[in-house]
Amino acid sequence: MTELSLLWAEGKPTATWPLPEQTIRDLELGEVAAALCPEGTYREIVTTILYQLCLEPDTIRCRQAVVSDLEAQPQLAEALRELLPLLDELALFSHRQLGDRTRLHEVMARAGELELLVEAVHKLRQVFATIEAPLQSTALVDLQNRVESIASSSDFRQLVHNLPPLLSQLRTSASITIGVNLDHLLRPEEALLLAVNDYRFSESTLLDQLLGKGMGKDKGIAPLHTPPLMSRSSRMITGGLPTHGPPKRVDPLLVPLFKDLSDILEKVTQPIAHELKKYVQLNSQFLVDLRPDFVYYVHALALIEKVKRAGMSWCWPEIAPMADRVCRVQNAYNVLLAINGLSQNTDRPLQQRIVTNNIELGEEGRIAILTGPNRGGKTTYMQSVGLVQVLAQLGLPVPGTSAEISPVDAIYTHYPLEERLDLGTGRFGDEAQRIRAIFERVTGDSLVLFNESLATTNMGESVFLAQNIVRSLREIGARVIFTTHLHDLAAAVERINTDTAGDSIVISLVASPQVGDLEDESGYSYRIQARPPLGRSYAENIAARHGISRDQLRTLLKERNLLH
Repeated sequence: MTELSLLWAEGKPTATWPLPEQTIRDLELGEVAAALCPEGTYREIVTTILYQLCLEPDTIRCRQAVVSDLEAQPQLAEALRELLPLLDELALFSHRQLGDRTRLHEVMARAGELELLVEAVHKLRQVFATIEAPLQSTALVDLQNRVESIASSSDFRQLVHNLPPLLSQLRTSASITIGVNLDHLLRPEEALLLAVNDYRFSESTLLDQLLGKGMGKDKGIAPLHTPPLMSRSSRMITGGLPTHGPPKRVDPLLVPLFKDLSDILEKVTQPIAHELKKYVQLNSQFLVDLRPDFVYYVHALALIEKVKRAGMSWCWPEIAPMADRVCRVQNAYNVLLAINGLSQNTDRPLQQRIVTNNIELGEEGRIAILTGPNRGGKTTYMQSVGLVQVLAQLGLPVPGTSAEISPVDAIYTHYPLEERLDLGTGRFGDEAQRIRAIFERVTGDSLVLFNESLATTNMGESVFLAQNIVRSLREIGARVIFTTHLHDLAAAVERINTDTAGDSIVISLVASPQVGDLEDESGYSYRIQARPPLGRSYAENIAARHGISRDQLRTLLKERNLLH
């Protein structure tokens, strides 16, 4: 039978690039995972998928088609969500430890597995029957066909008919009646199984015995044997080592009497085991294998819908060839900003609190030198570029109104870190080592995000070193966002483009304020514009706004009679 997957085109994993810890930290992908799985139950499954950057366009489009179908068919998405607890149980059956299980346990487990399989197949078949519009996703169509094939098979129909009485026979066995023959010295010499009962025995009370009720069919005269309790102080059945946690009973199979009884019950259940062998071809493993897929899509859709309901736009990116090296998004925003905004207690709608900006990395400019004041939105914008790229290559919609995106083969980030005294390199030495590590792996198809890099050395050296980095990245054609306070670096973009070979044009972007807003006292606009750096004119404006311009300081000193 062909492989089945909702995550991979043609059912088989394709090429991915594992995101390094530094990129995960700088893009705050752990926060994205927490937003996807607030309760944490499936966090490990989601992060495993989230941290693998898909490189194959076919895989990305496969996932896009699945999400589109689930958005268009909410009843199918809800069915997948409702199936998750059932699949959790099936996964436990799949991963059970066979070595310490008796054949009796195996019979019980197999019966329970088949019961869950029947329930899951019926639920999926019912929801697929409600879909009116044709599914666009090949993966979901394959799942529908697999479910229909199983449900219509003679083995499955026979199982549906025969399983309930088998389960009833297994689950109504609550006690057994044993007859023990004694020899002439009243020593037990033979034990016989007399009956398997659907009720439990209990000890008769003193009142029962006084009233002559002690010999009822479900009453015993006195308890004969009960497995002892293990506790920290008892050290029983533990090789002399104390146990931990609350007291619990010894495994009955460690007690010879109960071991013998278990062997007897295995013989009793042999007819049921023989009956279950008829359905060996029916296997739930394909559903267990699909469990991570269901988890991923159910939680991704929930987050997307939550942000949508708050008024923010998502769009499907057109996946361009990797060789095009483009990332264009209209009205993009930082999805983490939106996620955090959902929990803020305010009357202002989210779309009024989030500023959108266009992302334009392509033939007109693949390397952006982004300048602007502190808290002006530079890092937020740069992070949004990285998150958009990750979401697109996960096969999900991206925050914005329209998008065209080429896959990247890697995302490298270079953010400031606390000085590592144990390394003995100093802050600049650490920065240099991390930059060198990026250049040991980066290609023309990579995305590199520099956040205030080279700020640990003097201004002249920083500009010189930054220009070397930008020139090298231009030569190989990578996509780059370089946020910096080095206005001289941004002012040199024309010279870099002129005297450095390469097809990745370097451009200058400016974060807040907009042109004409230099006198705006209301704060930053968080708009990103393609324009020359504001440089000294903006610095003078900032100084005047805070009362520390040259003229303002001279006036203050004159008022204090300190200037003559």
